[in-house]
Amino acid sequence: MTASLINKYRAPLYVLIFGALFGATISMAKFAAGYGIAPLTLIFWQMLIGGILLGITAALKKQPMRFSVRHLRYYFIAGILGNALPTTLAFMAAIKIGTALTGLVYPLSPVFTYAFSLVMRIDRLQKLKIWGMCLGLAGALLIIVPSTVSQTAEASSSLPPLWVGLAFSIPVLLGLGNIYRSMDWPKGSASLPLAAGMLLATSILLLPVLILSDAPFWPDFSTNVPIAIFAGNIMMSYVGFIFYFELQRIAGPVYFSQISYFITITTMVFGLMIFGESIEWYVIPSIGLIFSGLFLVSKNRT
Repeated sequence: MTASLINKYRAPLYVLIFGALFGATISMAKFAAGYGIAPLTLIFWQMLIGGILLGITAALKKQPMRFSVRHLRYYFIAGILGNALPTTLAFMAAIKIGTALTGLVYPLSPVFTYAFSLVMRIDRLQKLKIWGMCLGLAGALLIIVPSTVSQTAEASSSLPPLWVGLAFSIPVLLGLGNIYRSMDWPKGSASLPLAAGMLLATSILLLPVLILSDAPFWPDFSTNVPIAIFAGNIMMSYVGFIFYFELQRIAGPVYFSQISYFITITTMVFGLMIFGESIEWYVIPSIGLIFSGLFLVSKNRT
């Protein structure tokens, strides 16, 4: 009975776990910036060392990474769509149009994922799923929009249209990545070696961006705090991507995409805990909407 309950609820549990861990890494990146660790430097090493650790874990479980053309294609395309390109665009857009407006686009990822799944005919129109998507999106926007509007109202006239457009391409790329990882999953492959391959491919793709940027290649570890942040983020990425790819394996891309909403929640919670940010009244109903949306999507998981 216990095993069946665990199996029944492991997908929403994985959504919560990855959302919490990835939200924590985003918050730690902001904290790390105060200690001289550039976000691009941090994410490069997160991907590289996290991928190495996942590869070692996979080998110990007798699930070694494969390096056939088929598998390399999967690693790099998944890395481009799901990590390298959207992450690079997010960092650059945050500089050009601000972090608040850039953060606004992430909850649109499930919407694009569902739209692409309908076009590719790997999903179908379902009323409960549509309602769930709408509730989750409404909850995420209820958290993000008020602060975004207040931060960008005065500067909206000076926002570069090109970068606004590029920012809104981020959820499109994430949606395509969600679909691709499910549709092109190599037959017979376990989730651990694929997770390792994607993270290592992402680090290779990010390397030229890091070299060409002003970010230092290696963080300054002159004090203990940067070391703790660096190690903590690597371990959270390592553990988080175990759940990330296992969720991709057991759930459809639309269900998987719900992690975007919970990343929004956890970054808000960590903002309160670490940076002393205040929680407005609308946060409580927004969380209720997001959990309600996940429940409805769970009823029609594909």
